[in-house]
Formats: sequence, structure tokens, C-alpha cells
Amino acid sequence: MGKLVKIILGIVGALLLVLALAVGAFALFFDPNDFREQITAAAKKATGRDLTVGEIKLGIYPVLGANVKGVSLSNAPGFGDQPMLQVAEADVGLRLLPLVLRRELVVGKVSLSGLKANLAKDAEGKSNWDDLAKGGAEDPAKPEDPAGKGAGLKSIDIGGINIRNADVSYSDQQSGQAYKVTGLNLETGSISPGDPFDLSLAFVTTIEAQKATADVKLSTRVEYDLEAQAYSAKKLVLKLLATLPDQKADIDLSGDLSADMKKQTATADKLSLKLKAKTADGTADVALDGSVSADLANKTALAEKLTVKLKAAMKDLNADADLSVRVSAEYDKPLVRAEKLSLALKASGASLPGGKQAATFTGDAIYDGSKGTLKLATGELKAADLGLEVMLGLDGSGLNTDAPRFMGPISIKNFNPRDLMKLLDIKVETHDPETLKALALRLKFDASTNSARISDLNMKLDQSTFTGNATISNFKTKAAEFALKLDTIDADRYLPTPTVPVKAAPLTPEEKAAVNATEVPSDVLDTLNVVGSVDIGKLKLKNVAMNAVQLRINALKGQEKTIGLGAQLYGGSIASTTRITSGATPRYVESLKLTSIAAGPLLLDFTGKESMTGEGNFAMDVTTSGTTVGALKQALNGDLSFSFLNGAVKGFNLGQILRKGDAFLKGQQFNDTEPVQTDFTQLGAAAKITNGVLQSDALDAKSPLFRVDGAGKVDLVRETIDYTAKPTIVNTASGQGGKDLPDLTGIVIPIKVSGTFDQPKYSLDLKAALTQKATQGLRDQLVGDKGDKLRDKIDSQLEKKLGTQLDGNPALKGKLQDGLNSLFGKKKKPAEPAPAPADPEAAPAPAP
Repeated sequence: MGKLVKIILGIVGALLLVLALAVGAFALFFDPNDFREQITAAAKKATGRDLTVGEIKLGIYPVLGANVKGVSLSNAPGFGDQPMLQVAEADVGLRLLPLVLRRELVVGKVSLSGLKANLAKDAEGKSNWDDLAKGGAEDPAKPEDPAGKGAGLKSIDIGGINIRNADVSYSDQQSGQAYKVTGLNLETGSISPGDPFDLSLAFVTTIEAQKATADVKLSTRVEYDLEAQAYSAKKLVLKLLATLPDQKADIDLSGDLSADMKKQTATADKLSLKLKAKTADGTADVALDGSVSADLANKTALAEKLTVKLKAAMKDLNADADLSVRVSAEYDKPLVRAEKLSLALKASGASLPGGKQAATFTGDAIYDGSKGTLKLATGELKAADLGLEVMLGLDGSGLNTDAPRFMGPISIKNFNPRDLMKLLDIKVETHDPETLKALALRLKFDASTNSARISDLNMKLDQSTFTGNATISNFKTKAAEFALKLDTIDADRYLPTPTVPVKAAPLTPEEKAAVNATEVPSDVLDTLNVVGSVDIGKLKLKNVAMNAVQLRINALKGQEKTIGLGAQLYGGSIASTTRITSGATPRYVESLKLTSIAAGPLLLDFTGKESMTGEGNFAMDVTTSGTTVGALKQALNGDLSFSFLNGAVKGFNLGQILRKGDAFLKGQQFNDTEPVQTDFTQLGAAAKITNGVLQSDALDAKSPLFRVDGAGKVDLVRETIDYTAKPTIVNTASGQGGKDLPDLTGIVIPIKVSGTFDQPKYSLDLKAALTQKATQGLRDQLVGDKGDKLRDKIDSQLEKKLGTQLDGNPALKGKLQDGLNSLFGKKKKPAEPAPAPADPEAAPAPAP
């Protein structure tokens, strides 16, 4: 564009040359209009373009002047018929006496009106002024006239410059952009060496593609000293009104500008910038004030005190901001220092917590562009309404590369999170309303475009302290590591208050099928790429107290995922390991062990009821695979076992129930007050799971009252139960806290559990057991002499009534004998008769 400006100035100079020729022509031939053809022919030869010149007027005394109208220059081939350059009227005058008498060139006001320049570039990048530039380059430079040496002008004065109604358009077919400058008006006062002059400029520019316009007005008083190389623009005023669709910006800039080129300094004093912007979303007013100085030799700049005020108004938000800062720069590096930075912000609106907020920020910052570094020192953010006070330090590096990095410390002074969440309209329900009332945080961060790390974490929440570190080593692979520690926490205080569970209706077959068809989100497992640990000194969760809690996660991408959990609780320990192998059919392995757990305190804390006591142990090792809930059930295989020692099942007293039933059958009154619990010395079972079916044949329970074994299965896929427990009464019930049950000794009481998980059925056949005992007692009474006599009578009656039938049916006779044997026992054989006593008379006489 620099060459273009030279061309335009050359064209304007050519016009002045035309005027000079016209003056000469007048002196020789009196009427310059007679020479228009010669002028246009000379222009055609020089440029190859058609030059049209209208009426020419000349003046002689006291001013030698010329006026020309209707000048136009045709366009280059291929750019249309519209002239490239048009001038409605040009006027210039020269005073003769100062030139002749004092060698002073005094030019009157130079006027140019109606200038229209149409500039263009085609799709190949060729412009419509290229041929003029080449033609100008071919003209050889004329040598200086040595005879004129020393005969120069003492001074040059111009009465002023006045350009009115100039229009310049430029279209670029390569970029598709088009620009226009219309209504350009430039006016100056008298221009004399060393004397100040006024200057005013106004024009409207348009960018057609963006439908953007800018109305520009500028005024100033120019002062200059060519010998001292000092220049200034006093009382500079620039007004710019820019418009876009649905947007408008009004800019006012004022100040005093000066430059001393010998000292290589420049200043902008009383600098003031005011911006008013309006969009469909709201309005904004910006005011900037300050002074700027520059050392051009050392390439430094300084804004001693720069202030910025902002007022913004939007539909739901109003904001005021005040900024003050001292800025110094070494712009060749570049190096920028922002010192004593102070920002105050106030905002109000329905979208803000509490309807209004205020915040302040202070600090010092240094940016070194050559090194690509940024440092923020002693940064402090205060949000009084939110109760937040944050201290921040920042070191940035690599800012001139594709891998910037930021690190530094952050600390947040103790504040009340509950109050903050209330202001932010965040509703949090906790069981204990006294939680979330104190939080303080310290940490160091180190982040880049590829990774982030938090170290030296120290967070105090109420009575708990969190420490540790966490790292995301690769954002793309989501590789993460963490190691966190927590001294003590009662998690129940932070959870919502438990609600009374509502018993849900049993699922329909269709609903069960839908549950089994639910896909397990195994794809989430594939994305895990984390290794970490969490250690908690004391944890209370669901009212269960645990110590030395350890959580370990090893879930590297593409490898088997392992989750380990360990803790000490209620005199014993828990250890769990879960291994997950992802893939088309994910595989799961679970190992769980509870050792030496005091069941009573655990159940009391967890359920609120001590329904069982004793020392408990539990072990489970299972595997499964699949992508749905139903598939996981069906592929479940493994072993589990449990055992309890020296405890009691509370809620029922089996010995009391049996004694009460025994008394009822005997018609006796029962009056016994015993603890409502069933004691045991040992209670355990083992089971094997095969393809989703749990089979147990190893139930073993011992107590002062009974011995129990049992067998059965539980189908986890169909959710059905088929299990029978067989307790046997032993005659030691006094150890249970009641009387012995000698009459019930040896009785087996079948307890059958059947049905479904939703609707299990329990049956205790106590009547059959007691009937069994009564039958046994009757049998005991019928065995012996009485039984034999009664059986003989029954045999005799059967022989009379069924004699002929029995003789012909030995099978029937055998069945009847078996039935009688089961009731009376086998019939005894008749006893051998005793030998007759000896005759006393035949006995020898005793010796004398």
C-alpha cells in the first residue's frame, strides 16, 4: 500500500504540474484551454491511459493561480469502464512578490474537491495501478542542475490544504473483501516552518462483507520544529462511531502527543479513552486515563498510573470495575511489568448469589516474551460477600511455545462453606447441621497442556484433615495417580438423614427380566487408567466404626484392574480384593474375609439392634463373567463359609418354645420367664456356588439345647430357595437358662425354607416332632409282657376275621406283622419251662 500512496501523491502532483503548465501556457499563449489536447496526448504517451481535462482558469496578480475542473483518468484494461481517478475541481495559487523579492515560496490554500479513486485487485492478484508503477519506474531521473546550487528558497509557506468530499474504494477479488472511504474531508490552517497549525479530518469507512462502518473525526493542533526534530499534537481529539449488525461502539480519545526525535522520546499526556458499547445483550462504558512515556532509543515505555473504569449493564447483571496499575515495558523483548495492580469489582443482579457481590484483587506481575515466562507474585483475591480470601502465586513458562506450563501455591483462608453454598443457592442436606462450617486449603499446583499435579495438599474440613497429592500425568490417556490421607471423619454427619425404608412391591417377571438384561457399564472400566491409595485413620460410615482403613486401586489401562480394601473393626478385621479383567466379556474375581468380628456391637451400630452376638468369621472367593446382570448371576462360581462362636441369636428362645409346646400337649400350665434368645456355642456353614446355584450340605450348629445340620440350595438366577435345617433336641436345655427337656430328647425338628427371594416361606413342624415323641413313648409302653398279651389278642382277632385271606396272601400277612412289630416290637419267643424241683423224700439223709 506504500507504493499505492506514492502513486496517488504522484497523480496529485501531476495535477499540480498541469496547473503549472497552464500558468506557463497562459503566459505564452493567453488561453490554456487551447492546449488540452496536447496535455491529454502527453498523458496518453506517459501512462497509456485516457486523461480528460475540463475547463482551466488562470490568475496573474497578485496571486499566480490556476483552477481546473472535470479531470478524470481511465481505468486499466480488464477493470471496467469506470474511471480509476476523478477530480471535480482543483485550485492552487502562488504569490509572486515574496518569491521574487525574498525568495519565499508562499502558496495559497490548496483545494481539491470531488476526488474519487477506484482501486481494485483481480483474482490473479493484479492491481489497476500496476502499469502506472512500472511506467514511473522507467523514467530516468534527471540530474541536478549544479548552476542552481545555493540559490534555494528561504522558506515555504502554504496557506492551507482543503480536501472535500473525497471517496476511495478498494475491492480485492482474491480475498473477497471490499473497503470504502467516503466523505473524506481534510482541512489545515496555514503551514509555515516552526508555526503551529490546526488539522481536522473526517471520513466514513465501510467493510462490506461484515456490514461494518466507522465514522471517524479527528482534530488537533500540530506543532513541529524541523531543526530540533520535535513534533507534537496538542489537544488531540479522535471520535469514532463503529457499527455492526446489532452492535454499536462510540469511542472518544483525547490527549497531548509529543515526540523528540533527537532525544528519542515520546509522551502521551492527559490520555483519556472513553468507550460506549451497545449490543443486543446490554451496554458497557469504559473509561481509561493515564499518561504514557517512551524511550525510543532504549525501547522502553512507562505508564506511571493507568486507571480503567468499567460499567456494564446486561439483562440480569450490572457490573462496575475499577483497575489501577503501573505498567513498564521493554517492548523489543517484550518485557512487561504490572506493578501495584489493584482491581475492584462490584456486581449486582438476580443471577448473583444474594443479589450482589464484590471482590478485589491485588498483586504484581511480570511477563517476559523473550523467555516466555510469566510471574504473578503476592496475588490476593478477596470476596467479602462470599467470605473467601485466596492467596495465589503463579510461575508460567514456555508461553512462547506449544507447551506452556504454570505452577505455584494456592491457599484459601478458613471460611464457612455452608454460608457460601447458601449464597450460591446450592442445597446440601446433611444429617448434622453443624458440619461444613469451616474449611481451609493449601496446595501447590503444576499444570501444562498435557498434565497436571497437585502436591502438598492440606485441607481442613471441620474436625478432619486431608493431606496428599494427585497427578494426571497424561490428559489424552487419562493416566492418573493419587495418594490421599485422612486422619478422622464421621461420614454419617455429612450424609442426608436416613429415611424409613418403604418396602417395595415384589418385582413382576417382566421387571425381573429387565433387571437381568441390564448391561453392566464395562466400557467405563476400559477408560480407567488410575493408580492410587486412600488411608483413613478413623472412619464412621452407616454408624459402623472402622480404624486403619486402606483403599488401594490399581487400574492401569489395558491391564487387570485391582481394588483392595482393608480395615480394623469391632475387634477384628476386613480384607477385600476385587480383580476385574476387561474385554468383550469382562471377568470379575472377588475375595472377601471378615475375621474375629464381634457380631453384637457391629449389628447394634449398623442396624440399631443387637440381634446376634458372638465372634464371627466370613470368607468368600467367587468368580463370574458377563456383560449383563443376568449373565453375571449365571456365571457365578466359588466358595463361601461363615462361623460364629459362643453367642446367641436374639428375638426367640427355641428351648422356651419347645417347653411351651410340650406343656400344651400334656395339658399342663406353662409359666417360664427366660431371656428371649437362643444360645449357641458354634454356628457355621459352608457352601459352593456352581453356575449361579448355591449348594450347602455343611450346616453345623451346636448349643446347650440342640444340634443342627442342614442341606439345600439357593438358585441365584431364578431367585428361589430350597433349604432344610434339622435341629435335634439334646437334654441339656438347662444350660439355655431353662429346665431340662428329657421328654424331647432326640427329637428332630425340620425347619424348611422355600419360596423366592421376594416371598420366602418358613415352616417349623413342631407338632410332627412332638407326635414323633409321643409315638415313641407309646411304643416304649407297649414293649414287654403287657404288649405281648395285647398283641396276642390282636393276632387272635385278625386270625378270626382275616384267617382265610391271610393264609392265601402271605405278603399281606407279612405287612401286618411288620406293622405290629413297629408298634410292639418283635414278639418274644415262649420261655422254656423251668425244671421240676427234686423230691425231698428221695434226698439222702444228712450224716449224723
